[in-house]
Amino acid sequence: MIAVFVAMRPEVATCLGSIGEYTESEIDGYPLTEGRDIIICQTGIGSRSRMSAEAVISSRSPGIVLSVGVAGGLAPHITAGEVVVCERIDHESHRANGREESVFSDERLIEVAMAAGNGLDLPMSRGSSLTVDEAAWGHAEKAAHHSWKAHDIVEMESFWIGEVAARHGLPFLCVRTISDTAEDTLLQTGAMDEHGNFDQQRLLDYIREHPEHAPLIAAQSERGRAAFTNLTILMAGLLPPLAQHFAVR
Repeated sequence: MIAVFVAMRPEVATCLGSIGEYTESEIDGYPLTEGRDIIICQTGIGSRSRMSAEAVISSRSPGIVLSVGVAGGLAPHITAGEVVVCERIDHESHRANGREESVFSDERLIEVAMAAGNGLDLPMSRGSSLTVDEAAWGHAEKAAHHSWKAHDIVEMESFWIGEVAARHGLPFLCVRTISDTAEDTLLQTGAMDEHGNFDQQRLLDYIREHPEHAPLIAAQSERGRAAFTNLTILMAGLLPPLAQHFAVR
């Protein structure tokens, strides 16, 4: 079985076309979507992903662990919609204390992911990710993150998931698509809660209160659409061969 961890409900949707019939349940309060060979866990935002990964891996004994979703770009060359297959993931807290505790994607899984994406003619690259505890909202924050080890992208869950996978001796893969670049500023609309659920009414209320931000929100939405579209395409081409060639039932 393959365990796929995503932070947000919209990211769950990008995987559904790849798993066939499925059931929905919960484990320790985390939503699960289970197919025959693939289980998807919605972790919520940030370090809570570590607890969800531990719960799923301990109870379901998967053969492979994936961290999947959208992310922000840190490197100037990373573009919206690009798929980044992360070879190494660090956590921002290690910058201050000098610890070297990176987690790494399995090279076999990296090669499968790259082959799948290239075969689908998606914009693909290999890179590195920085997991942070607070979202990087603007250019200054992203530049500060990039200045440490020149990570390509920034997100909030993959280090924790990879750490749990490593502790259980499981092959791990981090794949992210880019929803905002190093130069883009994200607006804090409050539409996404800590559990990874999107509230459209909150977004509409924010636009009503801040109509001057409507063009920025539209641009942000368009970049997000490109990221989610490419993630959906990639999962359709990636998850079935992983289930066939690597999954342990």
